[in-house]
Amino acid sequence: MQNLTASKPIEPVVPANHSSHRRWRTIRRALPAGLAMAGILSSCTAVQRDRAPVTPQRPTFSSDTSTTAFGTFELEAGGLWDPSDQIDTPATLKYGSGESTEVFVGWSPLFYLNTPTGRETGVGDVVLGTRHRFMEETDEMPSAAFQATVKLPTADEGEGLGSGELDASFAGILTKNIERYVVTGYYNLEVLGDPSGGTDVAHGLALATSTPISGNIGAFGELAGVFIPEQDDEQVFTTLGFTFNPRASLVFDLGVVIGLSDDAPDFQLVFGMTRNFGHY
Repeated sequence: MQNLTASKPIEPVVPANHSSHRRWRTIRRALPAGLAMAGILSSCTAVQRDRAPVTPQRPTFSSDTSTTAFGTFELEAGGLWDPSDQIDTPATLKYGSGESTEVFVGWSPLFYLNTPTGRETGVGDVVLGTRHRFMEETDEMPSAAFQATVKLPTADEGEGLGSGELDASFAGILTKNIERYVVTGYYNLEVLGDPSGGTDVAHGLALATSTPISGNIGAFGELAGVFIPEQDDEQVFTTLGFTFNPRASLVFDLGVVIGLSDDAPDFQLVFGMTRNFGHY
């Protein structure tokens, strides 16, 4: 899901006759991440075998404690549409680097935003991360994991598409199966680079659940909040939706994000898929 803890946007200060330079700068920033993503994805055209059950983390704000199966690649991709001011295409490529550890890279190849100075289109920031499950679930105790990410400022801050600053986040996660429900508690601490100097701190909290409904259809829901005291920003929102799981290695999702506070987006439509490509 769209990370709602982005730093305060800064207004572009670029003359109109420099539009070609701005486009080239956007392409130049996106090129390394794009080539890396394309190279990894192209490897997924090889002969596939031993596809594993997917471990989707989208489209909620939180992540659970599951990790991509060891030695397999998994792709999450989708779209986000906010009728008021935003279109996003988040994609995350994950690799199971251990029995309970995964590494991942996330990027938005197309990001559209209404800024104070007009409509801007470009690419999003690149996110590098890892998630490790250090405690397995028992009858009495939930599974536990931590997640760490770094956001690289590849989005064009001059066009208001990003802060132009490096951000880092650290999350603690608990997940428990309770009868037909999977329940996750999530806390995230994010250190945000501030374009005016220094850093801001964001706190993210979420409680999420998912359950099968009938056959290959499931449902999920989440109540989440992101709080940035230095910016006087309090975003509280809920995500509700359905999943369709035609086979173990593939799942589609469709949902809505509804803002519950003044600072949160009023409404967003989210949709996408998660696919495990197996071992190579």
